[in-house]
Amino acid sequence: MAQKTLAELIPGDLPPTIAALPPDRRAELAATVERAEAKQFDDLHEAAISLLDLLPRMLRGPVKKAVGR
Repeated sequence: MAQKTLAELIPGDLPPTIAALPPDRRAELAATVERAEAKQFDDLHEAAISLLDLLPRMLRGPVKKAVGR
């Protein structure tokens, strides 16, 4: 995965205090934001899959097939 800049990750203008950071610190912050977004995606995916366990047993197979699991 190619690392994105903060400007690519955060919509709108960066706050002046963040824009004033040295380039290496902004790159470190961008990497942290990317890791947080990836973890959030993984957590949401895991939560969505675990919701399938709440379905009645006879519906789990067809629903899993419909969502590509």
